Amino acid sequence: MIEQQEKITSTSDFADTPAGLQQRWGTEIEASQKELEKFQKQGERITKRYLDERDSWGKDDSKVNLFWSTMKVMLSMLYARPPKADVSRAFLDVEDDQARVAGIILQRILNRGFEEDISQWDDAVRQGIEDWLIVGMGQIWLRYDVEIEQEEVPATLDEFGNEMVPAYTQERIVEEDAPVDYIHWQDFFWSPARTWNEVRWVARRVYMTKDQLEARFGKEIADSVPIQVVKATDQNNLPQYDVWNKAQVFEIWCKEQKKVYWYAQGALTILDVKDDPLDLEGFFPCPRPLMANVTSSNLMPRADYIFAQDQFNELDEINTRITWLTRAAKVVGVYDRGADGIQRMFNQGSENQLIPVDNWAMFAEGGGIKGKVDWAPIDQVVNAINNLRVYRQDKVQQIYEILGVSDIMRGSSRASETATAQQIKAQFGSTRVQLMQFYIAQWISEALRIKAEIICKHWQPQTMVARSNIDRTPDAQMAPAALQLLKDEHVAQYRINVEADSMAALDWAAERDAAVQFMQGLGAFISQVAPMAQSVPGAAPYLLRLLQWSVSKFRVSTEIEGVLDQAITQLAQQGIQPPQPSPIQQAEVAEKQAGAKERMAKAANTEMDARMKAIQMATMQPNPMLPPAAGSMPGMQ
Repeated sequence: MIEQQEKITSTSDFADTPAGLQQRWGTEIEASQKELEKFQKQGERITKRYLDERDSWGKDDSKVNLFWSTMKVMLSMLYARPPKADVSRAFLDVEDDQARVAGIILQRILNRGFEEDISQWDDAVRQGIEDWLIVGMGQIWLRYDVEIEQEEVPATLDEFGNEMVPAYTQERIVEEDAPVDYIHWQDFFWSPARTWNEVRWVARRVYMTKDQLEARFGKEIADSVPIQVVKATDQNNLPQYDVWNKAQVFEIWCKEQKKVYWYAQGALTILDVKDDPLDLEGFFPCPRPLMANVTSSNLMPRADYIFAQDQFNELDEINTRITWLTRAAKVVGVYDRGADGIQRMFNQGSENQLIPVDNWAMFAEGGGIKGKVDWAPIDQVVNAINNLRVYRQDKVQQIYEILGVSDIMRGSSRASETATAQQIKAQFGSTRVQLMQFYIAQWISEALRIKAEIICKHWQPQTMVARSNIDRTPDAQMAPAALQLLKDEHVAQYRINVEADSMAALDWAAERDAAVQFMQGLGAFISQVAPMAQSVPGAAPYLLRLLQWSVSKFRVSTEIEGVLDQAITQLAQQGIQPPQPSPIQQAEVAEKQAGAKERMAKAANTEMDARMKAIQMATMQPNPMLPPAAGSMPGMQ
């Protein structure tokens, strides 16, 4: 422990030179090692218990490795399958197709990392979770790998063959990736702090041979690093019979200076210094580690085993006593040496055979066999074994209560129980497990965000298109705009969310039922609005947009939205046209029109005939308004 008077007051106490940086980071690493010393010693002891290493145990002890079986159950429950990345629009805006396609590209790339057989993602995550369950801390580390080759660019000539631009050599990216490394819990260090937000730097320890040092730092630096004989001890995780001598190199990421340092214990100067190589938002190339039982007073994990270690020790003691009593529970006794025939009865006697006694009267007077033999009290031994077994079961229950396994056991149900009772038990039994799953999902989600940020900032657009295969989807035309959004980090962080899906065991029946319900709802919606779209053609685009809005709320429908977008665009380009009638409908319409014309013609003829008759009738009758004819006047006779 660094004494109070030896504490550093400012970074200016160290010279800004390779030797000064070496001194500074030597002091920082030493302080972190001392801070973590107790945790690492406990972790080593817990690991031996988990692996059932019995070198220091008595040869007659009998152990019950309940800790190993419990952790295996917890691991299978918490990490039954590799996680799935869920990249979606931040606000599920239907019109934001640029963000939707960008999410599809990122989601495909991230999920591909978990599905590849050669990927280290699944192994690294699984080992980190196992470390968290056993010793109390698990961690992974992300990086950007790129393979570059020199490419010869020929000279540029004009139409007359004159050289306009001479030939030159340029670098070309052949391969790039964002892999993840598993960090052993003894190889991860950080500045002493109370909470993760106060951590100033993080570091990982890597063991490198002389050849690896030369390849990374050059021969001059490699020669200055002392290659020590590193043996397997409680303070490292090296194989016991590794033939290579290695140097301990610390890769240190300092958030205050935004620099990365490479430090080796025993070297005269710092090995290398680089400015922020990844340009990450949180700077650190690793998520917040999985830590068990951390408080705000000190950022120091504490394994769950420590809280149940007394119960585990008592369980071993009980089991050892049961073993010894079981050995003592045998038929054994004493007999009278002078009693003739007693020993022969057990050693030589067989079925249906009588052993003769010379002096029967004296033998009978002494009580016979019962008076000559006395057995060990085996009934008391058996009674003690039964009581110890009951006590052992009670101790196992105590361990389950402490580690949370009892919560899972309470969630188990019987076939005779009602569905409601089974659901209540399942919800109660999964409460504590859900919290642990949340911690794991949060840890993996942060790691996925770091990988997504590395991809967006450092990968070439053509690499992203090739890895996601987006150019062979209905959203291919949106790919350039989506890539532009991914490259704009200031906008993408507000429009795209990266999360980790559940890592619990897949309930295939539940997923199938959800898919069936989705398709049933979609079919019901289409059957209900189809007549409206035919009768009111102008309503079709609005109905499609309503369908697109509802579909966007489902995770599985992200790529289907591209098909809906195309349908809406085609309707807008073609214009709103009434539906064309079929030939049968056209014939019916023509027949109706012909009948209507015939009826109109008949009605017109009928009206014309009526008018002509009226005219004729009018001409045949005298008009009283006209004067009478000559000769009919009065006085003209």
